[in-house]
Amino acid sequence: MGGRQSGTAMLTDYRVLDLTDEKGFLCGKILGDLGADVVKVEKPAGDPARRIGPFVNDIPDPEKSLHWFALNSSKRGITLNLESREGQDIFRRLSDRADMVIESFTPGYMDELGLGYSALSARNPRLIMTSITHFGQGGPYRDRKASDIVLMAMSGLMRITGDSDRPPLRLCFDQSYYLASAHAAVGTLLALRHRHFSGEGQQVDVSMYECAVRANYREPVQWEFDKKTTLRMGISFSRGGASRRQFWRSKDGYVTWMLMTENAKPVRAFIEWIQEEGRADLLKGLSWDEASLFKLTAREIGALENAIGQFIRTHTTKELDAASIERGLLLSPVNEVDEVVRDEHLMARRYWKEIEQPESGKVLTHPRFTFLTSEGGNEVRCRAPRIGEHNTQVYEGELGFSKEELSALRVRGIM
Repeated sequence: MGGRQSGTAMLTDYRVLDLTDEKGFLCGKILGDLGADVVKVEKPAGDPARRIGPFVNDIPDPEKSLHWFALNSSKRGITLNLESREGQDIFRRLSDRADMVIESFTPGYMDELGLGYSALSARNPRLIMTSITHFGQGGPYRDRKASDIVLMAMSGLMRITGDSDRPPLRLCFDQSYYLASAHAAVGTLLALRHRHFSGEGQQVDVSMYECAVRANYREPVQWEFDKKTTLRMGISFSRGGASRRQFWRSKDGYVTWMLMTENAKPVRAFIEWIQEEGRADLLKGLSWDEASLFKLTAREIGALENAIGQFIRTHTTKELDAASIERGLLLSPVNEVDEVVRDEHLMARRYWKEIEQPESGKVLTHPRFTFLTSEGGNEVRCRAPRIGEHNTQVYEGELGFSKEELSALRVRGIM
């Protein structure tokens, strides 16, 4: 199915209060893209994550963080001091009207404020609270501090990432945060589904550590089966008892391709192309045929890969991509970000959405949707909010505060 979807968004009738920091931003964004009214609650001075770069024009400014723009679109924004008694009372009123609260404070912090799940659900039994923490609400690591690099190391993912002759490698960006946010969104939606039948809310406990461990889909099974640990293989991949190279340097970039002994067609297509271009010298000394491909030794595989690799370096990525489609090479270009943005397939499906950022005077391109459905809308709905942008809309328009009361609350640092 291509093209832009239409219809009523799936979560249009639901309100979410988002108390997360960067560990859970993506959870709120997913729910917002699905149509929920997500209200990001920040400290009166703004969320500290607004100081995470990069920034528009490389000028540090809490209203120009590209990190904030990317992970907090599809949300409204208000400010509130949760550590003040007045702020806590106001949040209780907000939660009375909410369907979901998502938070990423340390375990026990919300209870200390009198805003934990037991306290809020006593007032609003249908409330769902999703808590995203480093190690979960219970267990011996409950109160430990961590960061993305710590969680990726403990999960084992770093142990299998990188080259075998170098130290373990961290994946780029905060992958454990995004993994946890995605799991949190799914858990929240399942709790919402359960509420549909039972009428009762519940707390969803998300451990970032466990989400990262869950990303080891194959390694635990391999350990249980043959008691061997997976080694870091860099650009190679273990298949059929031998390692195969996956990434290759082209004339102007990189491509990905792997010699698969169980499928002779791509190899035959490469050899035919090499011969057509008069480069049979690259194949000199190689004894290869389709029948014996699956019997190749590691040395023979290496020789065949070397010949194909030398040939790949003589062509541009664009030429290789075109030949792959025409000849069935099963090769793919390794795109730069600007190439992804210009990709004709994504453009044909109207995947990108341009959103104006008044503060920066720029129009930023956002991924529009995560999936398409025939009925429900699912796309980025608006830019990320400015600090306290919707205070008047929420406090005055929805909770009934007067302008004078709002002004007094600002003076006292409550919002």
